[in-house]
Amino acid sequence: MGERNHRARVARRALAGAVLLGLAVPPLVRRLDHGRDDLAETLPAAGFDLEHHEVISRDGTPLHLTVTGSGAKTLFLVHGWTCNESVFRYQQERFSDDYRVVSLELRGHGASGMPPGLDFSHERFAEDLKAAVDHIGPAEFAVGGFSMGGFTALKFIEGFGAEYAGSLKGVVLIDSSGLNLAEGILFSPIWKALYPFPLAYILPVLGRPWRVTDRVMELLKDTSIAYMAARLLAFGKRPSGVHVEHQREMSFSTRFSTACLCVKSMLDHDVESCLPRVDVPVLLLMGEHDKLTNVSANMRTAELLPRARLRIFSGAGHDSLMERSGEFNDEMASFLAEVLGATS
Repeated sequence: MGERNHRARVARRALAGAVLLGLAVPPLVRRLDHGRDDLAETLPAAGFDLEHHEVISRDGTPLHLTVTGSGAKTLFLVHGWTCNESVFRYQQERFSDDYRVVSLELRGHGASGMPPGLDFSHERFAEDLKAAVDHIGPAEFAVGGFSMGGFTALKFIEGFGAEYAGSLKGVVLIDSSGLNLAEGILFSPIWKALYPFPLAYILPVLGRPWRVTDRVMELLKDTSIAYMAARLLAFGKRPSGVHVEHQREMSFSTRFSTACLCVKSMLDHDVESCLPRVDVPVLLLMGEHDKLTNVSANMRTAELLPRARLRIFSGAGHDSLMERSGEFNDEMASFLAEVLGATS
């Protein structure tokens, strides 16, 4: 009995130590990240002229998009899971001199509305992008899709590509892929084991608009725990604290309902069979340490696409568009010059 009590005390102390360590580490890491930042390091301010537009998707969902620049050719940007149009601040600043840059906020994200029946399928996301394209009505355009936005771009081509033949000139897949989410995500075997059963049944329940989950997100939003979650999922080993804070702010400002239902949508997403029929040039850009769409998934996607090239940014994570914004924008500028004929 004495030995059993001793082991129980040791276990309780170990658990208490682990909890204390877990509470102490996130604030320390957060401080260290900011300590490495150049004092001048900030995201580009949205001080350049941003026009705000509202359009209606096919099922009646109100969508928000921003427009900057006045070029003759258009670049549509589609954000990723739990993000909004501000994730593209570096790209809006860089490309607005040469293109009309349109940043779409998908249903349930940013200032866009929640869809009827909470329909977050990628068919509906593709319709959201179509609504934005039809609203602007460009003669020639390219699409850049980040993470889930890359899934959206490929679904748009699958469903509506023929309608825009000759107008759609190219696609940039940013830390995304053409494969099922479970093929490229961290802990892939576990996701495959849990989907469809039981996650296909659990996620819709969690995706109901519960007040308690929204309240929890609100309480966590500014904490170091939220910071650490954003850092682990979206960045490489030595990220800028400014960038992590921006990702934290976007992610924890998104409704928990949206987050859960979009996970289910991504796990259901499948366009691999249509990749060999994508008839426009595709540039794949990704971070070396991306935990959500890994290198092998991107290499396989590039192999299946007829006209694709892949660039991997050393040391970067999932948010390579922020972490390596200079190199990233240079690579994207070269591609856009090729497909749209403009320079930047």
